[in-house]
Amino acid sequence: MIKMGKRKHHRNYLNRVRLVCRIVQEHYEPGCQSKNYYQVWRLYVNPVYPMCYHTMLRYISTPLPKENEEEKDDPNQLTLFDL
Repeated sequence: MIKMGKRKHHRNYLNRVRLVCRIVQEHYEPGCQSKNYYQVWRLYVNPVYPMCYHTMLRYISTPLPKENEEEKDDPNQLTLFDL
């Protein structure tokens, strides 16, 4: 049975989203046609992280958890070793 509701993203996906968002924040300038989202994707994001333009738009609209929130362990998860 699959639970519907809040989607939990994997750590590597969130790291990639964070890196792409950092590149976009460095190079995007609102109102400047030479530095709009498409040009930032074409010149800076796509050569480093090959993806389509719509994927980049989805990445920059993904809500990122705070640094300490994503490291919380699931209380229902069993541990391999007792520490």
